[in-house]
Amino acid sequence: MLSQIKLQIACAVGCLVFGCKGQPLERDFFNKPLDDRLERLRQYSLEDQYKIFRYGNDKIEPPLMDLADPIAERGQTAISFLVDQLNSNADDLTVRDILLIFQTMASSKSYDVKHDAAVMAVLTSKVSGMKREGWRTICLDMVQGIKDSK
Repeated sequence: MLSQIKLQIACAVGCLVFGCKGQPLERDFFNKPLDDRLERLRQYSLEDQYKIFRYGNDKIEPPLMDLADPIAERGQTAISFLVDQLNSNADDLTVRDILLIFQTMASSKSYDVKHDAAVMAVLTSKVSGMKREGWRTICLDMVQGIKDSK
């Protein structure tokens, strides 16, 4: 209960500091109780899930990385959307966030990421092109984790 209260405070502070204006979808999502957020997130379209995931991962501290789960659960049906996102906007945070979804897919076995040569090539290329060395190192480890997944 205390951790939920802390998380609600973090979400509220995130909206105050980073602003939820202009992002009514995200504002609406994070203004509701956090205890059922994954169930609620599963009700959104893939595109809206992605927007909410990115906001929760990039704007809220600590990041709400579990928001990757509903997208990862989609498996094969999310692949082309995620690859399109990587190809249209390959900034470091986008690469890191999408890699988290693919890592979640691999660990949950919702999609066999490591055996999809095209996806692995895109991930490897995008990670290699990351500007910030610290993120690149972390993401290289994440790609290796996908390769090593059983």
